[in-house]
Amino acid sequence: MERIRLREPQITLVEGGFLLSDPYGIFPKPVALTEGGLFLVSLMEGKTLEEVQEEVFKAHGVLVPRQELEDLLKALEEAGLLLTEKVEARLKEEEEKLKGERPMRLAGLSYPKGEKEARAYWEAFRASFPGEGMRAEILLLPHLEPARAPEAYGAALAVLEHTPEPERIYLVGVAHRPLREKAAALPVPFHTPFGPAEPDLPALQALDALLPFELFNTPLAFREEHSLELPLFFLKGRFGKSRLLPLLVGRRSPELGEALRMVQRDYPGLLVLAVDLSHVGPRFGDGPLTRSLAAEARRRDLGFLERLAQGEPEAALAVLGGNPTRVDAVEVVASLSPLLTGRRGQVLAYRLDLEAPTLSAVGAGTLVFPTLPG
Repeated sequence: MERIRLREPQITLVEGGFLLSDPYGIFPKPVALTEGGLFLVSLMEGKTLEEVQEEVFKAHGVLVPRQELEDLLKALEEAGLLLTEKVEARLKEEEEKLKGERPMRLAGLSYPKGEKEARAYWEAFRASFPGEGMRAEILLLPHLEPARAPEAYGAALAVLEHTPEPERIYLVGVAHRPLREKAAALPVPFHTPFGPAEPDLPALQALDALLPFELFNTPLAFREEHSLELPLFFLKGRFGKSRLLPLLVGRRSPELGEALRMVQRDYPGLLVLAVDLSHVGPRFGDGPLTRSLAAEARRRDLGFLERLAQGEPEAALAVLGGNPTRVDAVEVVASLSPLLTGRRGQVLAYRLDLEAPTLSAVGAGTLVFPTLPG
């Protein structure tokens, strides 16, 4: 009897149940399930249909019709969540594409596709921030939809304006999709309206050699990852020749921070943390945004940024406690703590942006660590 093999789904809570979808966005059709359907899926991995029927019967005294289970498996296959030969072939095909290049996914949606229009868009964001920047060695900026935090991106552009073009950019984003290891890189050109951002292969290989895990481990996680694509739009618009080290962090990896610290001795460059801050409201499991919830999010976000600016990443993480407002910068900052400790920085911009249709909000900020004198 054939045993069921499932992929880890992305689960979204919706009215009346759950949506299960392909976390890498290759298969666009999700599966809508009730709580009972989700329970059935939770039993399936490694079992036959007969074993699933038997387990449900023993636990609840109900015999699930075989046809119902077969229909569920068919829906899971269409969503790319059941590992059949057809699904595996499609996953391999998409992974092979990413061995050559990472195309623009959000052009025409989050930013213009054409270079002329993109340049005007870029300049407008710089104009949205009235202040001046400073030469940076480390920069923290958002990966939130640009139109929702223009002054935060504008502040980042003011910093880039005063920073000489580096030979390479270490762009570290938040992995919103599963990684096989704690962190991952993709050593291919990333396309932008300003031309491709070419990878720095020697630096990436040097980093990979220092880590206790394989760095190039989950190409598909980069396929639609906005935490790299949106900041890269602004970085590439300023630095046309810099090489790129595109990195994603899924889980806390002190090894990554130590390895980056060592690699930067031979391969110096601008370090960019592409992170957002609090996520509050119904979209993230809270009730509708209230003044008290917004105040709590702002307090934690600003406390986090201010302690980072004092060179105290561990204290910044402690401000968040159990992270009740879901600051998504946690794993990146914890991983890069060796590079942030003792550095003095300045918070240039912050906002808690309201997503009116869902009565939710996301925090976004810009923090610069200036180049050390001498």
